[in-house]
Amino acid sequence: MTLDETLELLAQIALVDDRVVKVDEAEQRAQLTMWAAVLRDVPLRFAGEAVGRHYAESAWPIMPKDIAQRWRDTVRDRLNRSVGTIEPTDHPHLDPDDDTGDAYVKALRAHRRAIATGDDEPVGLRELMPAVGSRLGGGRLAELVPANTEFTEAKQQRYPRREQPKGPPERAVHCPACGASPGRPCQTTSRGRQMTGTHPSRRDVYDAAQSTDSKGDQS
Repeated sequence: MTLDETLELLAQIALVDDRVVKVDEAEQRAQLTMWAAVLRDVPLRFAGEAVGRHYAESAWPIMPKDIAQRWRDTVRDRLNRSVGTIEPTDHPHLDPDDDTGDAYVKALRAHRRAIATGDDEPVGLRELMPAVGSRLGGGRLAELVPANTEFTEAKQQRYPRREQPKGPPERAVHCPACGASPGRPCQTTSRGRQMTGTHPSRRDVYDAAQSTDSKGDQS
């Protein structure tokens, strides 16, 4: 903001809050100089909007630091939402044979300055990424098609499914030690943790069952 713009802003503030602008001429000149120095990077339009937001939230007289802080927060937010790059196609004056990169740096600085001042909108990573899910004609989202037989067979050939180990054969019987039902692994009796092996008594039960089946087959 220039001195004239700062004077215009103070005149607008005085219409709504007579506590802000000084009455003495010497104090007014000092106030104008201070406000212009604090708000030198703030556009007049933004400063006017910041004044409105301030009085919508606070009953205290506005100070130049209130406007400057809002401006810094806005600039920081806009720059954080930007990927910080430019498309060379958007800047036809860039020389592709410029090995120093000076033209690109100047264009990048001008782009960031335009984003900070609100002349350009920030382009974030979300805007650069394609939308999730392709679209068909008429804007309808493409539906997922189930895998056909050929795809399933090709996938099975390339990535064969590993058979899970079935465990010890004695798991087919009930374990008298931990109470595991047939087909379920044994658990430690102290903490109830799953065991890779089985309790000896379960193996005894399994061996006895096998022996009984063998005798039945012989008879």
